[in-house]
Amino acid sequence: MNQLIDDPRGLLGRMRHTVDWVILTLVFAIIALALLNLNSAGAGDWSGRVAIQVRWAILGTLVMFGVAAVDTKLMYRLAYPAYAFGVGLLMLVPFFGIKVNNARRWLGTVDVRLQPSELMKIILIVALARYLHDAWAKEHRSMRQLVAPFAMLLVPFALIARQPDLGTGVMLLSVGFSVLAVTGLRVRSIVGLIAASAVSFAVGWRYMADYQRKRIDVWLNPELYADSDGYQTIQAIISVGNGGFFGRGLGQGSQNSLGFLPEPYTDFPFAVYAEEWGFVGGAIVLTLYMSLTLWAINIASQARDRFGALLCSGVAALVLWHVAINIGMVLQIVPVSGITLPYFSAGGSNVLTMMIGLGVLMSVSRSRQYR
Repeated sequence: MNQLIDDPRGLLGRMRHTVDWVILTLVFAIIALALLNLNSAGAGDWSGRVAIQVRWAILGTLVMFGVAAVDTKLMYRLAYPAYAFGVGLLMLVPFFGIKVNNARRWLGTVDVRLQPSELMKIILIVALARYLHDAWAKEHRSMRQLVAPFAMLLVPFALIARQPDLGTGVMLLSVGFSVLAVTGLRVRSIVGLIAASAVSFAVGWRYMADYQRKRIDVWLNPELYADSDGYQTIQAIISVGNGGFFGRGLGQGSQNSLGFLPEPYTDFPFAVYAEEWGFVGGAIVLTLYMSLTLWAINIASQARDRFGALLCSGVAALVLWHVAINIGMVLQIVPVSGITLPYFSAGGSNVLTMMIGLGVLMSVSRSRQYR
């Protein structure tokens, strides 16, 4: 039996050598907790949002294995065409997008829709990885050499911000800057980036929509808006505090069951989870996310080329920023921005994007044995 498993020519042998079981174990553990939490948010209705999320998880798993089977050399060749395709989809959104809550962010039908800005996160990682791989002529990047990748970042950011979806646009910038950061920026370049970001924010403040500026005001003083926009932030903090150390138990969270917590499916699923599972449960899920991020960095350190290493670094940043910003929203560390918690927040586009990212990780992991 051991010979059958170890034989690389057999089915079990090929699976053992090509499937990254660490990634599978971590992601399915997160998904299991996420489905339990989504069921609690829906008051035990397994046939509603939970069933839809299960279907997206199954589809995402199949796509993940499909991407994992693709060699990173093919990803390298398709990087720029994929970037053009992603930008093209974003350009179609204002004309053919589905309008929900005064924003056009989706393509498709009311029942089946896809958010191009989510897919753009992965596409941007691949495109930046190729450019930075090709431009690795010097150990440190100067500001002049960063003009092209900045342009690659700003084009989709501008299209996404017009939808309007500033939160996803900022997420795109965060992931892109993270990929740039691992290429060895000079201190002067880092200072320049910080200064440019500060100036851009000051200029952009004038062009923000009223509700976007109000989100920052609410973040600074939610009690002042306790009966309106600050209500969800206050209720989320109460939910986390109610959880205590061990939590109130599955389905026993009062804030959610009594209808005090808005958006328990999308923006604030961690508030539902924290009240039911407490500090211990929160520490468990954060450990799972952090383990997934660190494992991605581990794969990056063993990648056979810089392109693969940059791919893994980008996926690690994608997971890390999503978790940090979403939980930061719940704890009032950052303004509410609509950033989802991977697998916990209801929605197929984000699940699909994250699974594609994990497929990229598995592809790079699989290629390590051929270095």
